[in-house]
Amino acid sequence: MMNKLTSRGLALALLAAPVAAGCGEDGSNTPPMIDAAPQEDAPPDGPPNPGVVYQQVEHLARPGINEALLITEGFLAGYNATAPTYTGVDPATLNMVVGEAKTVLKAVYLGACLLNGAAGLSAAEGVHPAGIQCHAVGPAIWTEGTLAGVTLTAASQTAAQTYADKVFGQFIPDVMRIDTGVDSNYLTLCGDADAVPLLCGGRRLNDDTIDITYNYLIAGAAIPKGAYNQFNALVSDGVNFSSNDANNSGNAIASTGVNNPQQYHPNVSTTFPYSAPPE
Repeated sequence: MMNKLTSRGLALALLAAPVAAGCGEDGSNTPPMIDAAPQEDAPPDGPPNPGVVYQQVEHLARPGINEALLITEGFLAGYNATAPTYTGVDPATLNMVVGEAKTVLKAVYLGACLLNGAAGLSAAEGVHPAGIQCHAVGPAIWTEGTLAGVTLTAASQTAAQTYADKVFGQFIPDVMRIDTGVDSNYLTLCGDADAVPLLCGGRRLNDDTIDITYNYLIAGAAIPKGAYNQFNALVSDGVNFSSNDANNSGNAIASTGVNNPQQYHPNVSTTFPYSAPPE
């Protein structure tokens, strides 16, 4: 299966993005920024200071979620200023933000299914985005049945929406859920692979959070770690924690043979504060 994937197939996967955007739920190309009220807070090491107002500028638990799913600058900035509960955000704006995130997810699903066909793979043989078998592969996702197609079939629209709803519910709200009853890491499931929310593990310093997320979104976390090839590159950002692959966790491309010392991190300590020794 890996040998059938080509550069042409990877490029074709990108064609699904503008097509998927056409069936989005946001309904606007110039959406307003989410308003978030400033919060009064205490300085890190002292009592509350009524004269100082602090503004939240980052809302981040799992890397690659808000940055990947929100492409409108105002939406991303507003999202980062809100709490996971979206308290204070008016429903109309919130629905636009959700619509944009799900439009991006639809593009991911349709791109994966298009890639399967371009690589000569059946729905059963190819990647299963978020564990879902593609409803169709290649140009069959379009009514025209060609790579130049512009209109999604009704089945494509339904399947892409099902994927977007499933994944959105598994990762949003974007918070870290910790199961203290297990030896949790970034891949610890809350239940089974269809659970909502999906993951209940913490993050270890050597967990490859981006590869893990990409692998799930595009292939249902089914791609085993391997040497660099077009298949593994599809679910990896190409950056590993350590040059010693035994120290990596969840990376899709093994460090063996990758001669790029600038990308690697020194081994961390097993005792507090766990940071690597200064160089």
